[in-house]
Amino acid sequence: MNDVAMWRAAAELLAVHGETAEAEALKCADAALDGGDVDGFNRWKRVAWLIVEMRKSSPRGSDVH
Repeated sequence: MNDVAMWRAAAELLAVHGETAEAEALKCADAALDGGDVDGFNRWKRVAWLIVEMRKSSPRGSDVH
C-alpha cells in the first residue's frame, strides 16, 4: 500500500465508520499481526495515525466539498 492508498484507506474508514475509524484501522493492524504480516501491521498503524491527523486538520461539523 503506497502513501496515496493509505490516505484513501484512512478517508474511506472515516467516511464509513466516523468516530470509530481509528479503532477499525487498529483492528486491521491486529489482524495483520495475528497473521504474521508485519508490513501489513505497520501499514494499518500508519492508516490509524493518518485518521488522527485528518481529524486534527478538519474542523468538526464542516462539510468538505
